[in-house]
Amino acid sequence: MYNKSSELLSLSKQVSKHCVGMEGNISGKDGNTLLIKASGSNLSKLTDNDLIPFDFDGNQLDKLNRRGSMELSFHIFLLGFEGVNFVSHTHPTNSLRVLCSHNKTKLTFAIQRMFPDQVIFNGKESCLVPYAKPGQSLTDKIREMVEEFIGNNGYFPKLILLENHGIISCGRTIDECVIINDICEKSAEIFMGNGVGDLTFLSKEEVEELVIDKDEKYRQNLIK
Repeated sequence: MYNKSSELLSLSKQVSKHCVGMEGNISGKDGNTLLIKASGSNLSKLTDNDLIPFDFDGNQLDKLNRRGSMELSFHIFLLGFEGVNFVSHTHPTNSLRVLCSHNKTKLTFAIQRMFPDQVIFNGKESCLVPYAKPGQSLTDKIREMVEEFIGNNGYFPKLILLENHGIISCGRTIDECVIINDICEKSAEIFMGNGVGDLTFLSKEEVEELVIDKDEKYRQNLIK
């Protein structure tokens, strides 16, 4: 068993509630290796045999009778960032309601914040990626939009929103990935349940106060 296997199996089971059937995938760094969910496997039933090892050039290292997720390439890209040790990709129902909505609705959800924990755990803004076919086309679009986001905002996005598809959380730990998923889904339920016109959003000044707050930073650092 690889060093990260037990953590990845825990991550898989915790985020599986946001997926149906064979949906979604998870990955993690393990030294110079990454482990990713096998294609066609179920997150809620994942075993060590369903974690496929690759190097960061995309070469499969073991379990050659299985194939890694078709979305391996964007996991390789995202795990290349400092501080990103785990990646989860899920299809939460309320989040998808938002991401299948009109463009203005999706953009508002990505850049406006409603409550403090959304700021703390999903970031000041989220990276919104236009729809692209899963596989290399999606990876290319994620790379383009993440690099644009970093260029515009000066930080890596905690949460990546994929139009008409799902969400990606990138974490230092599995707990961080789980919280990002859960807060995004909670936010989407509030966002769609109230109706966009009935919501009051935090101001830019209120968001910035939360981001620099020492007590909030301490709380963030408690995530194991």
